[in-house]
Amino acid sequence: MFLTRVRNFSRLPGAEKALALRAILLLVFTRVALRLLPFDRAHALIAGRPAHGARSGSASPRAVRRAVLRASRSLPGSSCLAQSLVAERLLREGGHAARFSIGVADVCAADETRVTLDAHAWVESGGVLVTGDDARERYRILATFGAE
Repeated sequence: MFLTRVRNFSRLPGAEKALALRAILLLVFTRVALRLLPFDRAHALIAGRPAHGARSGSASPRAVRRAVLRASRSLPGSSCLAQSLVAERLLREGGHAARFSIGVADVCAADETRVTLDAHAWVESGGVLVTGDDARERYRILATFGAE
Protein backbone atom coordinates (compact mmCIF):
# COMPACT_ATOMS: atom_id res chain seq x y z
CA MET A 1 0.00 0.00 0.00
CA PHE A 2 2.72 2.46 1.00
CA LEU A 3 4.83 1.56 -2.04
CA THR A 4 1.82 2.03 -4.30
CA ARG A 5 1.28 5.52 -2.89
CA VAL A 6 4.96 6.39 -3.36
CA ARG A 7 4.88 5.08 -6.92
CA ASN A 8 1.70 7.04 -7.72
CA PHE A 9 3.16 10.18 -6.15
CA SER A 10 6.36 9.85 -8.16
CA ARG A 11 4.31 9.78 -11.39
CA LEU A 12 2.62 13.11 -10.67
CA PRO A 13 3.68 16.20 -12.62
CA GLY A 14 6.11 18.43 -10.73
CA ALA A 15 3.54 21.14 -9.98
CA GLU A 16 1.12 18.62 -8.45
CA LYS A 17 3.89 17.09 -6.34
CA ALA A 18 4.88 20.52 -5.04
CA LEU A 19 1.25 21.40 -4.27
CA ALA A 20 0.69 18.07 -2.50
CA LEU A 21 3.80 18.53 -0.35
CA ARG A 22 2.73 22.11 0.46
CA ALA A 23 -0.70 20.81 1.47
CA ILE A 24 0.84 18.18 3.77
CA LEU A 25 3.06 20.74 5.50
CA LEU A 26 0.17 23.18 5.88
CA LEU A 27 -2.05 20.42 7.24
CA VAL A 28 0.50 19.54 9.93
CA PHE A 29 0.86 23.23 10.84
CA THR A 30 -2.92 23.72 10.85
CA ARG A 31 -3.58 20.74 13.10
CA VAL A 32 -1.06 22.08 15.62
CA ALA A 33 -2.44 25.63 15.42
CA LEU A 34 -6.01 24.42 15.99
CA ARG A 35 -4.91 22.60 19.14
CA LEU A 36 -2.93 25.50 20.57
CA LEU A 37 -4.84 28.63 19.53
CA PRO A 38 -8.40 29.92 19.66
CA PHE A 39 -10.10 29.50 16.29
CA ASP A 40 -10.06 33.18 15.32
CA ARG A 41 -6.29 33.43 15.83
CA ALA A 42 -5.62 30.10 14.11
CA HIS A 43 -7.79 31.13 11.15
CA ALA A 44 -6.07 34.50 10.79
CA LEU A 45 -2.65 32.84 10.96
CA ILE A 46 -3.43 30.06 8.51
CA ALA A 47 -5.63 31.88 5.99
CA GLY A 48 -3.09 34.58 5.22
CA ARG A 49 -3.87 37.57 3.05
CA PRO A 50 -5.75 37.12 -0.20
CA ALA A 51 -3.83 37.74 -3.40
CA HIS A 52 -5.60 39.83 -6.01
CA GLY A 53 -6.52 37.89 -9.13
CA ALA A 54 -5.42 34.40 -10.07
CA ARG A 55 -1.71 34.21 -10.73
CA SER A 56 -0.42 32.56 -13.86
CA GLY A 57 0.58 29.03 -13.05
CA SER A 58 -1.44 29.01 -9.82
CA ALA A 59 -3.24 25.84 -8.84
CA SER A 60 -6.87 25.61 -9.90
CA PRO A 61 -9.56 24.89 -7.31
CA ARG A 62 -9.71 21.29 -8.61
CA ALA A 63 -5.93 20.89 -8.20
CA VAL A 64 -6.18 22.27 -4.65
CA ARG A 65 -8.97 19.77 -3.97
CA ARG A 66 -6.77 16.88 -5.13
CA ALA A 67 -3.80 18.14 -3.08
CA VAL A 68 -5.84 18.47 0.11
CA LEU A 69 -7.34 15.00 -0.39
CA ARG A 70 -3.84 13.55 -0.87
CA ALA A 71 -2.60 15.34 2.24
CA SER A 72 -5.52 14.14 4.36
CA ARG A 73 -4.95 10.54 3.23
CA SER A 74 -1.30 10.92 4.24
CA LEU A 75 -2.27 12.31 7.67
CA PRO A 76 -5.26 10.28 8.89
CA GLY A 77 -7.49 11.99 11.40
CA SER A 78 -7.36 15.37 9.68
CA SER A 79 -10.67 17.05 10.37
CA CYS A 80 -12.84 18.79 7.82
CA LEU A 81 -11.97 22.03 9.62
CA ALA A 82 -8.22 21.53 9.15
CA GLN A 83 -8.66 20.45 5.53
CA SER A 84 -10.84 23.47 4.79
CA LEU A 85 -8.36 25.90 6.34
CA VAL A 86 -5.57 24.44 4.21
CA ALA A 87 -7.69 24.65 1.06
CA GLU A 88 -8.59 28.26 1.83
CA ARG A 89 -4.90 29.12 2.25
CA LEU A 90 -3.82 27.41 -0.97
CA LEU A 91 -6.61 29.05 -2.95
CA ARG A 92 -5.79 32.49 -1.56
CA GLU A 93 -2.10 32.02 -2.33
CA GLY A 94 -3.06 31.37 -5.94
CA GLY A 95 -5.28 34.43 -6.06
CA HIS A 96 -8.54 32.46 -6.20
CA ALA A 97 -11.66 33.50 -4.33
CA ALA A 98 -12.59 31.10 -1.55
CA ARG A 99 -15.69 30.85 0.60
CA PHE A 100 -15.00 28.98 3.84
CA SER A 101 -18.15 27.92 5.72
CA ILE A 102 -18.85 26.31 9.06
CA GLY A 103 -22.23 24.81 9.79
CA VAL A 104 -24.06 22.69 12.35
CA ALA A 105 -26.75 20.06 11.93
CA ASP A 106 -30.12 20.54 13.57
CA VAL A 107 -29.78 17.23 15.44
CA CYS A 108 -27.68 17.14 18.60
CA ALA A 109 -27.25 14.26 21.01
CA ALA A 110 -26.99 14.77 24.74
CA ASP A 111 -26.46 12.69 27.82
CA GLU A 112 -25.98 13.66 31.46
CA THR A 113 -22.35 14.71 31.09
CA ARG A 114 -22.01 16.22 27.60
CA VAL A 115 -23.69 17.49 24.47
CA THR A 116 -22.56 16.27 21.06
CA LEU A 117 -22.80 18.76 18.24
CA ASP A 118 -22.62 17.71 14.58
CA ALA A 119 -20.56 20.41 12.85
CA HIS A 120 -18.92 20.55 9.44
CA ALA A 121 -16.60 22.85 7.48
CA TRP A 122 -16.21 23.23 3.72
CA VAL A 123 -14.66 25.49 1.09
CA GLU A 124 -16.01 26.50 -2.30
CA SER A 125 -14.20 28.32 -5.08
CA GLY A 126 -15.29 29.12 -8.60
CA GLY A 127 -18.31 26.83 -8.35
CA VAL A 128 -16.13 23.92 -7.16
CA LEU A 129 -16.64 22.25 -3.80
CA VAL A 130 -12.98 22.04 -2.77
CA THR A 131 -13.42 20.38 0.64
CA GLY A 132 -16.31 18.97 2.65
CA ASP A 133 -18.10 16.46 0.47
CA ASP A 134 -20.60 15.45 3.13
CA ALA A 135 -24.21 16.41 2.60
CA ARG A 136 -23.85 20.14 3.23
CA GLU A 137 -27.58 20.65 2.88
CA ARG A 138 -28.16 19.20 6.33
CA TYR A 139 -25.97 21.86 7.98
CA ARG A 140 -27.15 25.31 8.97
CA ILE A 141 -24.38 27.80 8.22
CA LEU A 142 -23.04 29.50 11.35
CA ALA A 143 -20.20 31.45 9.79
CA THR A 144 -18.82 32.16 6.34
CA PHE A 145 -15.44 33.71 5.62
CA GLY A 146 -14.49 35.17 2.25
CA ALA A 147 -16.58 35.33 -0.87
CA GLU A 148 -16.81 33.21 -3.95
